Amino acid sequence: MRLLIRLAVAVPMSVSALVITPAPSEAGQPVPGSTAALPVVASNTVLADFVENVGGEKAQVRPLAPRGADPHTFQPTPESMKVLSQARVIFFNGGGLEEWWQKAMRSVKRTGVPVIELSKGLVTLTLPGESRGHAAEPDPHVWLDPILAKTYVQRIREALTTVDPGNAAYYAERATAYAGQLDALDAWIRAEVAQVPAAHRKLVTFHDAFQYFARRYGLTVRGYIVASPGKEPSAQAMADLVRRIQQEQIPAVFAEADYNPKLLEVLGRDAGVQVVTDLYDDSLSDGSPADSYINLMWYDVMMIAIALK
Repeated sequence: MRLLIRLAVAVPMSVSALVITPAPSEAGQPVPGSTAALPVVASNTVLADFVENVGGEKAQVRPLAPRGADPHTFQPTPESMKVLSQARVIFFNGGGLEEWWQKAMRSVKRTGVPVIELSKGLVTLTLPGESRGHAAEPDPHVWLDPILAKTYVQRIREALTTVDPGNAAYYAERATAYAGQLDALDAWIRAEVAQVPAAHRKLVTFHDAFQYFARRYGLTVRGYIVASPGKEPSAQAMADLVRRIQQEQIPAVFAEADYNPKLLEVLGRDAGVQVVTDLYDDSLSDGSPADSYINLMWYDVMMIAIALK
């Protein structure tokens, strides 16, 4: 029988040692007690959270794509362009995530301001769907692997230090502490995934965003409804995916809270499996359960592990 999962999961005793970072301050609000915080812009809320964890009270961080917005297709507003024009350091993911990025940067015409592509050199997977002689698109969702996210953290530290060398020790200390939290997160995820039967460690998702996560933790992505947002599946593709789910006895299918769950619910109904419609990947939530990167990963792993066991 199909089960639609929409629950908040209590923290089990097994994860009591995991350090959960506090939610970042509201975008655009100065850090209390700071009179000269460095104005920093990140393309989305996940990256902004990384920067806040390194920059602390020395950085005033603002994401361009707000909480709940799709960073693939977000369109900058006049206000967000003004924020971008005032930044002294700018971070974006790259790898094709921000489809609007180059146009926005051309519009503000910034010179002499560091613009850091955090995923550079780390995008090693592609999104399926090569056709008509076109190369497959890169998969930009590197940050869903916490170990690769540590490289983001070090690049953020380096950029902040270059612009603000007087606070180099401060940024280094915070980056080291946060990297330790990511190591703890990685160890906890491994322990949670180990409790899922090996035959069930298969993912079928709405948006093909979990390849780096799956590779790190020994899961296999067995299907998806869309390779990237805005691309509708054919009826044949949906039927093939239903057959695969049934043949491989995959226990559940997953979608992110930022997308319309209708197609995934249809898929789950036709396949007769559990449906989880509130994972997070490209954006933090406005409040719990995914108001920071570490909380996002904790919540997703709990929901995935519960559904696949």
